[in-house]
Amino acid sequence: MAQSSATSKRLAELVKNSEASRLVLFDIHAGLMHAVELPARLKSAMFSSPVKWLGGSMLAGLVASLLFRSGKMNATSRLTTAKKEHGIMLGLLSLAFSLSKPALKVYATKLLKDYLARRLTAGQRSNHANTRTPPY
Repeated sequence: MAQSSATSKRLAELVKNSEASRLVLFDIHAGLMHAVELPARLKSAMFSSPVKWLGGSMLAGLVASLLFRSGKMNATSRLTTAKKEHGIMLGLLSLAFSLSKPALKVYATKLLKDYLARRLTAGQRSNHANTRTPPY
């Protein structure tokens, strides 16, 4: 009888040790997965210091815009040179396209609506007993 109680105590101790080890391994695994997952790390870094990230992104944008700037020409002189290079036919074509945009949008919307209505009615007419449906 003394041996069985000693054995049960030993088993209880081993169960406690394994549970403690399992918890330690779980914590280590969670920390490792957080360290490996780049989006989570970026999100936590951005939330911990948003001013630094905003300032850094603004500075990077400024450097990129200064780095890739073309020439010393201002915007109005670029626009006048671009207008001089184009002919009257291109101007008329762009005007016609600008005027027809609303009509094209209405026509495209009508086509899309008709297409979706046909798809919906075709789906309702199919025999549901023979078709496979997703489980969700």
